[in-house]
Amino acid sequence: AVPEAPIAVIGAGTGLGEGFLIPVSKGTYRVFGSEGSHADFAPRSSLEYQLLNYLLELYNIERISVERVVSGPGITSIYRFLHDSNYSQSSPAMAEIYRTWLAEMGKPQKTVDLAAKIASFAQDNSDDLCYQTMKIFVEAYGAEAGNLALKLLPYGGLYIAGGIAAKNLPLMTEGSFMKAFRAKGRMAELLSNIPVHIVLNAQVGLMGAVYCASQL
Repeated sequence: AVPEAPIAVIGAGTGLGEGFLIPVSKGTYRVFGSEGSHADFAPRSSLEYQLLNYLLELYNIERISVERVVSGPGITSIYRFLHDSNYSQSSPAMAEIYRTWLAEMGKPQKTVDLAAKIASFAQDNSDDLCYQTMKIFVEAYGAEAGNLALKLLPYGGLYIAGGIAAKNLPLMTEGSFMKAFRAKGRMAELLSNIPVHIVLNAQVGLMGAVYCASQL
């Protein structure tokens, strides 16, 4: 990492957060938020183009932001797309979980966290539809992290926060995230010089709030 360079932060959870830090003096930074996750989702394959069109119809809206795909709700949307497209077969256990989730839509009490179940089945490699869902999610996550890096040139490091990455380390580190991160044509070598880290401390948001308050 280059000490004087910007630092980028991206974190998928219930939504997708993006921001950056600028070093001010030794050990101190100015922190800036952004609404980068509401930029347009940019499909990179024919399958992702189909996903885009599916989401436009599903939500009856005119555009799809990257947060619609790279987030916990995005995982469920990807799964619904693959399921409705008959892309692959679900295991009986996952099919039952999905039926329960559909039945509980709109109800205040939920018994199923579909995104968490999809990730769990994908990590166990016990359901191909779940695995393909997480593959699309991880690649889209890596591509968006690469987009953020192109805009900021964060040679101080790019940090992946949010609950999803830390809970799915095998999926995040098997290679497809970084492949999508670097797949920027002529800029691929430039992105290879940016350190990428996954934040494992689940309390990092609270710690940041405490630090911010202590500076007031």
